[in-house]
Amino acid sequence: MIDMDDMSCKTVIQEQYKNTDNLKVRKSLHEKYSVNKVGFQRWMFDQYPFRRKMKILELGSGTGELWNYYFENDVLRSYNMDIILSDFSDGMTDYLQHLFQGRGISVRKADIQHIPFGNGTFDLIIANSMLYHVKDIDLAISEVRRVLKKDGLFCCSTFGINGMTQYLYHALDELGIPCDHKSNISFTLQNGARTLRKQFAKVDRRDYTDALEIDNVEDYLEYIYSMASMQGLDRGKYGVLLDYFNSRKVNGYLHIPKEYGMFVAGDGGFDGCRRVR
Repeated sequence: MIDMDDMSCKTVIQEQYKNTDNLKVRKSLHEKYSVNKVGFQRWMFDQYPFRRKMKILELGSGTGELWNYYFENDVLRSYNMDIILSDFSDGMTDYLQHLFQGRGISVRKADIQHIPFGNGTFDLIIANSMLYHVKDIDLAISEVRRVLKKDGLFCCSTFGINGMTQYLYHALDELGIPCDHKSNISFTLQNGARTLRKQFAKVDRRDYTDALEIDNVEDYLEYIYSMASMQGLDRGKYGVLLDYFNSRKVNGYLHIPKEYGMFVAGDGGFDGCRRVR
């Protein structure tokens, strides 16, 4: 049985993110087949309330590709912001240090459950598509609140249970492939606000509208096998899955719903909290 509790299993996550391979597989699927051509990363970047002299921490930075938009924007680069990217994986931090060497962005190894900075350090903290991997989500959010300034903001993205995940569960159920898909994922668009409100006075949810239209089902299968939550999926089921998803194409495309978005959390008002262009 595929155990969805593996979403927060440290051993599984360490293996999942020991290098950039799995992330690249998943990123490639979204780039090739997403209906919304803005792109989720670009959309997220445009939500951030950047301002001059701001001190920023990103947790779980992965490959750091979000920051390509920063280097494309001369105005933002003139803001003289102090940006620190972090990840708990040695493989990812090594990759980030190499990628951003000499480019004015710092890299630190950090676990969101034990953030290695003092109280009230940051104006903005970012955590994208990673909070559902955290074992103790309440501890993690309390750590974010601790190192965030009183008027700071926490921006965190995640998925919803009615998108790609639910679509895959339905397929596995129809095929008789055992999968424990109880609604126990710790941080989704459906339950994330409740968790954030334990630490923050105001929480704003923002949804990103999108879907996938896939003509090459093999790409989707590689995505599935790259997922941390699917590490128990037998490779011997590949052919069965291939036939199943190909049979569900309409006009040559497999349509898969997506449900993604982000929360902006803080203790003050959010007026003017979208970034200056």
